[in-house]
Amino acid sequence: MPKVKAKRQSVSLDMTAMCDVAFLLLTFFMLTAKFRPEEAVTITPPTSISEKPLPSEKGVITISVAPDGKIFMGVDDKEAQQMMLERMANRVGVPITATMQKNFMASEIVGYPAGALKQVLEEKPSAWKAKGYYQGIPCDSVTNELFLWVTYAKLANPALQVAIKGDGNSNYKVFNQVVGTLQSQNINVFQLITGPENKPRN
Repeated sequence: MPKVKAKRQSVSLDMTAMCDVAFLLLTFFMLTAKFRPEEAVTITPPTSISEKPLPSEKGVITISVAPDGKIFMGVDDKEAQQMMLERMANRVGVPITATMQKNFMASEIVGYPAGALKQVLEEKPSAWKAKGYYQGIPCDSVTNELFLWVTYAKLANPALQVAIKGDGNSNYKVFNQVVGTLQSQNINVFQLITGPENKPRN
């Protein structure tokens, strides 16, 4: 006598819960994502086969040298940014308002003479490039404001490490001035930011 075959039943899987989780995660990442701020200038660093990452756990001062010789500086430590602003504003005699402080903390880039601090910070960072405020930080034998910005950042956080990002076509004399400014503060260890390059085959 033949065996009675059991009726096959299709397996159903309720995906409602998974969809809910997916949409919750998507919403979370969209609301907490921080848009990358617009760069003051496009810099294409020379390439290198080095794979050593920047030491981000202690905070980094990034000094950028544009092809036209303009110098920009960024600090990823909020407390250091705050002290930099307070000390530089006090030095040039500029009272800091809540709006100016908000704009400075949002920009993450210093790229203008200290004398223009009030004029620049009264505008939103998104308008700085269009209005031509990115004139670069003075760094020469007469006026070396880069020395002051770095000093104030290191006073706030002595553990900050320094990285220099230079364009492949940057003026060597300007780059040398940046290195000399760091060495005058006994900062003799810093990293150079380079672009990726294919490793040579053995």
